[in-house]
Amino acid sequence: MSDDGLHSLTYIGYYDAASRPLRGVIPQEEIITLHLNGHPLVSLMCTPIQMEELAIGFLFNEGVIESIDDVAVLRPCSNAHCLDIWLEYDVESPTLRTITSGCSGGTTFNDVRQVRRPVESTVRVPHHMVTCMMQSFMQAMNLYRRAGGIHGAALANATTGHLICLVEDIGRHNALDKVAGHCLQHREPMRDRVLLTSGRVSAEMINKVARMQVPVVISRTSPTSLAVQLARAWHVTLIGYTRRRSFHIYAGEERVFSEPESEATPERYRLPGQ
Repeated sequence: MSDDGLHSLTYIGYYDAASRPLRGVIPQEEIITLHLNGHPLVSLMCTPIQMEELAIGFLFNEGVIESIDDVAVLRPCSNAHCLDIWLEYDVESPTLRTITSGCSGGTTFNDVRQVRRPVESTVRVPHHMVTCMMQSFMQAMNLYRRAGGIHGAALANATTGHLICLVEDIGRHNALDKVAGHCLQHREPMRDRVLLTSGRVSAEMINKVARMQVPVVISRTSPTSLAVQLARAWHVTLIGYTRRRSFHIYAGEERVFSEPESEATPERYRLPGQ
């Protein structure tokens, strides 16, 4: 049974020596295959929500498309476990697939160490906005609160701190693709924004961030060593271990500054309608 990304089931709970059946939810996981111009391109293990965003964002971050205008048709296949995508032009499907350290075995056709254009941005973020945006982001992760085992990603306005969009998936890399796909679908700029993520920041994720030209990444946990190297090379501000009153800056510290915290509250940065 599916409930918008969650699967309901009965399981056995043990409490000391006593056990009893319980009803609950766990994250839903499915394999979705993307077909590009009539040919299978890649199969992704993911949470089967926001599938159009995932497909569009994956194609963008892999360099297959440049904008939503490149997509002529995007529709579900008859078996419901694939998406059929037709572009406005012919492409040669990439054959090199790199299995990344994503929690579901992420896939990329790119060498994550390839040269990216450095992220140019005049964005600067006050220190209190870093922690408040992370609190607001974590509070807004609905699937995570209900079931755990889910990663989230959000894009925020670097000036106001307001969350522009928020997505969830079992894969950290999938969540970034969904953010990119959402922005392309809604023609929402990604430049000069702040990206928030709940999980570890890997080299693959910094590669996607540089492709999206997002200048600031804020994570609740740690980056990897290669992610830090790439962030420094590509001028990405990389922040990790973000808590209520503290965080670590691993790259691009010049984009963070101190200012009074009188107006800093998590409620200020929530998604519209929350």
